[in-house]
Amino acid sequence: MAASFRGRPIRSLRMRGRNDSGEENVPLDLTREPSENFREILQNVAKPHGVSNMRKLGHLNNFIKLLCSIGHREENFGFTHEEIIVCLRLALLNEAKEVRAAGLRALRYLIRDTSVLQKVLRLQVDYLIARCIDIQQSNEGERTQALRLVRKIITVNAMLFPTSITNSLIAVGTDGLQERDRMVRAAIAIICELALKNPEVVAKRGGLSTVLKSVIDCQLSRINEALITTILHLLNHPRTRQYVRVDVELEQILAPFTDFHYRHSADTAEGQLKEDREARFLSSRMAIVAAFRSWSGIINLCKAGNPGIQSLIGLLCIPNMEVRKGLLEVLYEIFRLPVPIVTQDFTEALLSVDPARFQDTWRLSDGFVAAEAKVVLPHRARSRPDLMDNYLGFVLSAFIDSGLLEGLVEVVTSSDDQLAVRATILLGELLHMANTILPHSHSHHLHCLPTLINMAASFDISQEKRLRASAAVNNLKRFHEKKKKGLKPHSLYLDHIIRKSVSSHNHRESHSRVHRDIYVIKDTEEALMMNLRDSHILNHKQNLEWNWLLIATILKWPNVNLRNSKDEQMHKFVRRLLYFYKPSSKLYAGLALDHVKARQLTVVGCQFVEFLMDSDEDGQGYLEDLVRDMISWLSSSSGLKPERCLQSNGLLTTLSQHYFLFLGTLSAHPQGVKLLEKCGLFQCLLNLCSVKNQDAVLKLAVSTLDYSRDGLARVILSKILTAATDSSVVWSKFPNCRLHSWGMELLVTQLHDHSKAVSMEALDILDEACEDKANLHALIQLKPALSHLGDKGLLLLLRFLSIPKGFSYLNERGYVSKQLDKWQKEYNLKYVDLIEEQLNEALTTYRKPVDGDNYVRRSNQRLQRPNVYLPVHLYGQLVHDKTGCHLLEAQVKTLSCYTVRSPMLDTWEGIKQLKAALWALGNIGSSNWGLNLLQEENVIPDILVLAQRCEVLSVRGTCVYVLGVISKTRQGCEVLKQYGWDAVRHSRRTLWPVTPDEVDTQLTSELSSVPSTLSLNSESTSSRHNSESESQPSTHDDQSDEPSFYLHSKPVKDRRSFTILASTRFVRTRFLNSLSLPSKKLRSTSDPKTPSGSRTPTELKTGSMRRNRTVTEPSVYSQNPGDIFTPVHSKQHQIV
Repeated sequence: MAASFRGRPIRSLRMRGRNDSGEENVPLDLTREPSENFREILQNVAKPHGVSNMRKLGHLNNFIKLLCSIGHREENFGFTHEEIIVCLRLALLNEAKEVRAAGLRALRYLIRDTSVLQKVLRLQVDYLIARCIDIQQSNEGERTQALRLVRKIITVNAMLFPTSITNSLIAVGTDGLQERDRMVRAAIAIICELALKNPEVVAKRGGLSTVLKSVIDCQLSRINEALITTILHLLNHPRTRQYVRVDVELEQILAPFTDFHYRHSADTAEGQLKEDREARFLSSRMAIVAAFRSWSGIINLCKAGNPGIQSLIGLLCIPNMEVRKGLLEVLYEIFRLPVPIVTQDFTEALLSVDPARFQDTWRLSDGFVAAEAKVVLPHRARSRPDLMDNYLGFVLSAFIDSGLLEGLVEVVTSSDDQLAVRATILLGELLHMANTILPHSHSHHLHCLPTLINMAASFDISQEKRLRASAAVNNLKRFHEKKKKGLKPHSLYLDHIIRKSVSSHNHRESHSRVHRDIYVIKDTEEALMMNLRDSHILNHKQNLEWNWLLIATILKWPNVNLRNSKDEQMHKFVRRLLYFYKPSSKLYAGLALDHVKARQLTVVGCQFVEFLMDSDEDGQGYLEDLVRDMISWLSSSSGLKPERCLQSNGLLTTLSQHYFLFLGTLSAHPQGVKLLEKCGLFQCLLNLCSVKNQDAVLKLAVSTLDYSRDGLARVILSKILTAATDSSVVWSKFPNCRLHSWGMELLVTQLHDHSKAVSMEALDILDEACEDKANLHALIQLKPALSHLGDKGLLLLLRFLSIPKGFSYLNERGYVSKQLDKWQKEYNLKYVDLIEEQLNEALTTYRKPVDGDNYVRRSNQRLQRPNVYLPVHLYGQLVHDKTGCHLLEAQVKTLSCYTVRSPMLDTWEGIKQLKAALWALGNIGSSNWGLNLLQEENVIPDILVLAQRCEVLSVRGTCVYVLGVISKTRQGCEVLKQYGWDAVRHSRRTLWPVTPDEVDTQLTSELSSVPSTLSLNSESTSSRHNSESESQPSTHDDQSDEPSFYLHSKPVKDRRSFTILASTRFVRTRFLNSLSLPSKKLRSTSDPKTPSGSRTPTELKTGSMRRNRTVTEPSVYSQNPGDIFTPVHSKQHQIV
């Protein structure tokens, strides 16, 4: 963060101070003995009289040149370090600021190691440095050199940092803002840097309070986050936690919300109080969100006895609209939810946060279909948990246990309409999130919302509150209906791609329509003729006034086409439509993209094309006429003539771009492909591939053509990928939702592209495509070279080990044994860095540095609900095979005995070793084979102890994620159940999970622990939950993904305590039985096929002794990519 304060203004001042200060040009002869040069320089610097200040400045600059020339060995100087420091010390007492600045700079170059620094401090130079920092603000050049010297001291040895300089830095950081000191941010940055390396000196001088005060002063999210993260870092480790008073200092960030009379500075004028309060709200909101992005922040704000989270939620019950509005924004940001617009209309607010709403990045000139698909389509990850679900599950559980839902109900029923709408949407989002990522035992009673229901049905309260509660119930129902519908594509292009990838038959009925047909179709000729007349197409020339809904109905009329209808009216109907859609008529093609009927006209146009294809000879003539006209338009308007530009021909702004949808519809039919070849479309597109500045046309072509059959469409795609611009590779991702061997070949070719951006994008696509085992088999068959792609290429290659064919291929070449050695020595540690970097990028403003740039980039833009899928791990791939498990037996013993059971938490290296071991064990336990290894070593209880009681809080978070990986399989869930941890048993993509019949008997006993307002009987609750859980399968999601994982404690009567990480003992309760999986039979313990050494999870005991058992067949079932479960919830309170 300190680098962010060393910007150009400071450097430019420093440069001006040296070059424009009028220093005297003093010659330096480097051929002389260094000792003679040093003698001359030091004599002139130390002389009190007879040497001008500008000449002294020249000598000091020569000192630096000489030092850089001869090195820093003391024997080369001819003087001791003490003698040199004494002479340079005199420069710091000079009356000229330029000389003092040069003296500071000379000291910075002289200090190279701890021994020199100790001599500088022994001669009490630090007081002179502090004096330079405290000097008048106009001496920016001198103060800049002083701060640069201070950072050099921290770099050399922060533990020797003097308190004198610390006091000066804290003084500038505390009061500099009121004095308009331009060095205040630089001073605070140095304090933060020093706090990380020597927290004791900062804490004893009151520096942490200065940092926290600066948090509330700062409205820049990047700086605000860096400041609060400094405090959170100190809270993470027990050695530094002692310096932070959590209940006093950390909760300062809550003060603008919790203190209604909060005044940050006593000097704030009365007229500026409102503006100042808004600024403090913004700063506090940023800090609170940043605190909940780290495990140390979550644990300290939510643990039992700390009123942090209770204070925030309690504010919702106080009728202060300003605080409520700010707190709702905090909650939206904590849970990574988009904030609705300010409106009293619930529907309008709900549409404003719809992820499928149009975004500027979806334009043809920008990201187009690829950008939209990344938002609308789910990731294809099946075998990897989303770590963000773990994080959100913990935070959501903490807030719910602290009464968040009841607080939101109070806001809904006692606030103005605008706040009530926002609170209702937030309430709906949190209920939906709880239903998805929380175990049933922790979420089944939440949807009862007894307070809201009682208010809506009670006549003992005011009519206004009753009406508001009733309106909220209705709005929540509308929200639920919208969630059931799922995300729908906004653009016709993505809709076209999805439909073609999901279904290859029944095309005429598969078109999505803007409105449902309201006319009853009667299969009679009289009804058809009547609809022809009512459509006005035969007797009106105003095309847009035609009844397009009736026209669409006629085109889909059963058993009606030109072949069967000899009536001239039908031909006239077709000719009128043909003339309207032909580009040469400029009727359809001239309409703007945002025309009110644009979508309907395009859908009818695609139906018209299919109608003509079904009409054989009569329709083929009309269709060929239309296609030739479209190709003529394409040739003349896009690229064959370089002087023609797309903008002047309307491709970017008019419906003419939708002609590619017509051509794509034809390409999905064998007859249509023949017609396109006959009319020369493919040749036209091939010619465009070699023409510059045709990205828009190529995007449209790649996004609409059908590639399900071998032919020229695949040739065009291949040429675009190899010949077009870097961005073209993006478009290969979505038209090929189901990649075949030819698609994998194209992507493997792209791995060797001259542009690294293209090769990396192709690698990402391959990584996602390999979630499908068929694609993984195809990739193994190609035997691609991946070593040149770095670590990401290595991780893709490791996926080969997850199937027998790939394991044999790599094992025969000795690759497995080599990788085992590398992972044991190096890659296990690099894996920790990889995961934590991805989590940091998802949760904070951190952005991964660009290649070749070590500067950490930060962004003010936060990602909306990012995903962090577990990266591939060597051990996690090997455990899919029995041979691989045998290779890991020794690794499990080493990791369990020497790292997990005897962690070295005193150093960051030891902590990183522990995290590496935890991730390794978690990946081993991700399959039933590997889980047996963990059970043999009895290491799971050790991981659970670390999750509950480890003094390093970030290790607890790692344990949370690791236990989630273990819970991927049903056997893993059952094993964790024996130790009191609940797991989500449904798939990640199951938005409305159905509760198994086996748990119905739990509901009565579990509901009895809920507050008395939950008086609903178990039968009605269960039926309500089941009725709301009926999922509506998405047309584009044809896979079963694993759910996310997280740990969670079972709800208890004391709702004030943080039940996730706050317990002293295990409390065993009934566990949620999992759903039976199709095509997999569970073996009983008496099954003769089950080896005698194998036992079912139900036979495990909490304190069982270590079992000496070889790796055998999994006792429940072998892992299926779709049989993935996630989140685990602790059923106990844990000590923080």
